[in-house]
Amino acid sequence: MNSYTLDIPIFPLDNVIMLPGSFLPLNIFEKRYLNMVDDSLKTSSRLIGIIQPLMNKKENIESFKNAIGCYGRIIKFEETENKTYLISLKGLSRFKVINSQLIKRGYLSSKVSVETYKNDLNESKTNDFKFTNDNRLKTTLKSYLKFKKLDSNWNYINSCSNLDLINQLSMICPFSIHEKQMLLESKSIDDRYILLLSILENTVKLNEEENQIRH
Repeated sequence: MNSYTLDIPIFPLDNVIMLPGSFLPLNIFEKRYLNMVDDSLKTSSRLIGIIQPLMNKKENIESFKNAIGCYGRIIKFEETENKTYLISLKGLSRFKVINSQLIKRGYLSSKVSVETYKNDLNESKTNDFKFTNDNRLKTTLKSYLKFKKLDSNWNYINSCSNLDLINQLSMICPFSIHEKQMLLESKSIDDRYILLLSILENTVKLNEEENQIRH
């Protein structure tokens, strides 16, 4: 094993991505994933990988080969009265699955490569973000949220920089699985910004065109 590969437990989740530097809260209730969290907490790194099952709904080990996900560290853990776990992961780095195996405890463990994404750990420290003063994101976001009829806290949104919003919006907006995967796999934070803006703009544009056709 080289310095760019590691073995981590994998949590497949439909329509959920995690990004480096971001935080993902999870409610764990299935036995196999309770086992996964227990086993992760016993390690010094406390790592769990999040990945979207893109091939089909049925969990298939082979379908994860070459898939891209993101691993994070458990930074918060709470056991509920119902014996479920509430955890929070902090995203650290994206990865590419080399191979996977279903272990006796019921969950997937994968050997993954982080070589392509070795700069992820420094992404949150970037100082050369090109779109700091671009007002298109918040303007388009307002129209998108109105169309989707989603509640929003504009005091909070206006207090955030574009850089702060990119990963948050990529993770929480109701985009398709493939749109979220494209955002996850963006080569840089600038590329992710352009793609995010494009997805928002296209959704708003399609809505406007549909309204024009109706009227």
